[in-house]
Amino acid sequence: MIDINVVLHNLKEMLKSRGDDITLFEEHEASIDKDKYDSDACCIEFETSHTTLIFALTKKTRKNIIDELKDDDTNVAGFIKKHKGKQNIILIFNNDTVSLPTISQLNKYDKLFQKNGGMLQYFQVKQLMFNPTKHEIVPPHIKLTENEIAEFMKKYMIRSKLDMSRIYPTDPVAKWLGLKYGDIVKIIRYNENSGESFYYRSCF
Repeated sequence: MIDINVVLHNLKEMLKSRGDDITLFEEHEASIDKDKYDSDACCIEFETSHTTLIFALTKKTRKNIIDELKDDDTNVAGFIKKHKGKQNIILIFNNDTVSLPTISQLNKYDKLFQKNGGMLQYFQVKQLMFNPTKHEIVPPHIKLTENEIAEFMKKYMIRSKLDMSRIYPTDPVAKWLGLKYGDIVKIIRYNENSGESFYYRSCF
């Protein structure tokens, strides 16, 4: 049984941490009967200032949205226009296994979205039952701005982000922060003896 209230709460936290205005999401979500999330009738969509969220929590609705992506795989703008016009798309699936071919397709579409200035992510419900950034063993991760990246690379004379240690887009914190290829995060670790130390990872 899906605890949709927990999922919705954590999604709101995640989107706010990315700088999204979630007012429209909250207003629309309050009017939706919770039983509709498990319906085959259609996907449920919400929007924020920068993101469209698409709940496809049954096999049928998941297949429908993936088939739609296949139909529009060379027309990212067309898919975006159909779904509230936001550059960023988040798909929410149930906990059924997502096949490797489907994962490969979604990764391919994400790269197309990123070329157009947005991103496509998918989460399974189980990944939204908690906020990974609040776990006691997870150190703070801070996404650098473009100016901060330029200053960092100049300061440490880094020629290419590929020369850095990596954080993968599939990492739970990277997904939570909405990291794109080429983003850099600063990780703050604390030691009782030495105090704070900083580590940097590029997303690839």
